Formats: sequence, structure tokens, C-alpha cells
Amino acid sequence: MSEKMIFCKGEGKYERKGIGYQQNLMIFNEKVKEDMYNETKTKLNSKKFKLPVDKWVDIKDIESPTTNQIQLGGYLKTLSYKTAWKEMWSELSHEDKEFFGTLPNFNAEIFEAITGVEYDLNDRVELKVDGEVTFISRESAKALNLIK
Repeated sequence: MSEKMIFCKGEGKYERKGIGYQQNLMIFNEKVKEDMYNETKTKLNSKKFKLPVDKWVDIKDIESPTTNQIQLGGYLKTLSYKTAWKEMWSELSHEDKEFFGTLPNFNAEIFEAITGVEYDLNDRVELKVDGEVTFISRESAKALNLIK
């Protein structure tokens, strides 16, 4: 059974074969000892990350709303697994994002294949505002003409 696997994926068309499928005590497709698996699972659980399963879409964001959507003022959109990851990722602190890279056997390719999130922590710029250090996304810094 594949009950004790963290961030593992199989190979092939439907990912139902290979090292990351139906194995036990694996993290990022690498075999680990049970104590490492349990320690990692405990760390993940302590973070209390919550994938959003749905998202409210406001009526003003709907191009051609149905009668029901007009009456309700929008609708509840069910998110795909990868979309949910992207939503959660956009809300995480830099430290929480870094946490994933500290997991045993971390593999950015496997992480992206499973979550749809590219693990790139060079996406922020450090700013000093009124003597306080803060960070903004590289994209925001470019939009504000702070960097090229």
C-alpha cells in the first residue's frame, strides 16, 4: 500500500508505475526510514497548511452571469488540485515556502509535477522602507520600476 508517502509520483501516462507509485516510507520518491517519515509528517501537520477546495467568484468578475449567479451575487467555484496549490502558495509567507525546500530528499521537479507550483524562492526583492526591511515580489518591484 502507498500509505506512507510524501510528495511522490509515479511514471508513465497515468503515473501508476515506477519508484513513486505504491511504495512505502518514501519522501520525494526516495526511500526513508520510518522515523524520518514520521518526523516529516509531524512537521507538515504542524504547519496546518490548508488547500482551498473552492473560491467565491463575485458577480462583477463574471462575463456572462446566469440568472442564478445574478441572484446569488456570484458562484462558488471548485478548484482543481493544482489550482488550489497555486492559491495557497500565493498566500504563504516566504518562510513557509522555504519550509518545503527543507523536507528530506526535496526535489523541485517532483514538487512542481505534483503541485503545479514552481519552487523558486528568488522571486522576491528586499526593500528598506523607513529603516524597516521588507520584501515584495520581483514582479511587483518591476511594475513599480524599482528594478529592471
